[in-house]
Amino acid sequence: MKLFLASLASQTLDLVLPLLPDKPQNLRLAFIPTAADPYPADNRPWFDGNYAKLVSMGFLITIYDLKAKDKQVLSDDLSQFDIIYVEGGNTYYLLNEVKKSGFDSVIKQLLETGIVYIGSSAGSCIMCPTVDHARLIEHPELVPELTDYTALGLIDKCILPHFGKEKYVERQAKIIEEWGDKLLPLRDDQAVIVNDDETKIVTTNNAKI
Repeated sequence: MKLFLASLASQTLDLVLPLLPDKPQNLRLAFIPTAADPYPADNRPWFDGNYAKLVSMGFLITIYDLKAKDKQVLSDDLSQFDIIYVEGGNTYYLLNEVKKSGFDSVIKQLLETGIVYIGSSAGSCIMCPTVDHARLIEHPELVPELTDYTALGLIDKCILPHFGKEKYVERQAKIIEEWGDKLLPLRDDQAVIVNDDETKIVTTNNAKI
């Protein structure tokens, strides 16, 4: 299983290269923008920055939305790619679409075949045991039909992205007080790399934390 779980992908994507089977120019990447749907298209700076970074690295990018897909369609379509990239946005909206579409089971099957998963913010959080910890920062009320916040559980701890960012500091402190060592805080210059049995946190200067 190969995962690259970033707080903000545009700041750390250069560190994914050792995890990849080939140069970006030779790799097909499915860019899943679904988590960004609740936000105005002209006011998503994180989205624009992450996409621009992927383009600059040379990946062969196809935008692929999860909505209105089912498990068989997802499996057939996404198996044609080398990398699945899941963008940030609203974690609860994303998790709801992940469960409705069957992406949660499909991505687990695809990871067994060697496909690389890259997540940014919400796209990273859905790999955690739950996303319940994010409720003080995000807006679960956007998806009232989502009552089970259990996520995919492919890593042991709950990622707290954008750690230390000024506008989130007070709310992050409350989350840390409640969740303690169940959390994995990540700054925007950090990412979690899972390479089969090895898990490490890296920063943009490639230092281990």
